[in-house]
Amino acid sequence: MQEININVRVQIGVTDTLCGLLSAFVKNAAPGVVTAQPTPAPAQEKEPAEAAPARPAAEVQEPEAIAVEAAPVPEPAPETEKELTEVDVRAAMDRTRRRIEGENYKEDTSSEGYKKWHRALTGWFKATAAIYGADKPSALPDHESRKGFIAECDQVQIKDDQLVGGDCPF
Repeated sequence: MQEININVRVQIGVTDTLCGLLSAFVKNAAPGVVTAQPTPAPAQEKEPAEAAPARPAAEVQEPEAIAVEAAPVPEPAPETEKELTEVDVRAAMDRTRRRIEGENYKEDTSSEGYKKWHRALTGWFKATAAIYGADKPSALPDHESRKGFIAECDQVQIKDDQLVGGDCPF
């Protein structure tokens, strides 16, 4: 009986697209430009059947090395502003009340800050909302009016026992 030898040569290649996709999944690796090294086609070797040296049943050729060049970091795109909602308006009013009336203005309605500034702030909120086109802050019509109202809330302060906007010169 004659011995049968089967020589198998496996060559694994990775396309640029697949390599780019896989490199994006590698932890702590930034997606980059991927270029595969060209692999020359292996020359077919003719071996006489009688002179063929004994080889393993299968030969696996290592995949070609893939060079990954880091792509230049693109400039961050200008972030689009988050659409401000009624929730953001209420949060701004809460921040303002905490700053002026005191941190526990909801629980301690007998505090000096609450008694002195709660009604004044309520009136100020309504007057400021009217400047931006609504009779109350929760009814402000659009993103720009809410943005302006929130900015006013963050700037209001007490000067000479009066509520004054941050950019008021007097």
